Amino acid sequence: MIVISPYAKLGYVSHVIHDFGSILKFIESIFNLPSLGYGDAPADNLSDWFNFSQTATQFQTIPPPSNAAQCKSDPSPATDPDDD
Repeated sequence: MIVISPYAKLGYVSHVIHDFGSILKFIESIFNLPSLGYGDAPADNLSDWFNFSQTATQFQTIPPPSNAAQCKSDPSPATDPDDD
């Protein structure tokens, strides 16, 4: 998962094993909501990824690669990835 937030820790790589219920647990903990059941109850709340006491980082525009025009005008047909 890639976390994009003004409160995400910069350059941080989490080594915690998270669960699909962790996203729900995060929302419940942020908005002080009760648990919805067994899927989110044992999960962690992704708090290791964020630092809400830091000043929000500013959005930085990432410029497109220099060959963006060529990529957009590429007439070659799309092909399925070779993973079947």
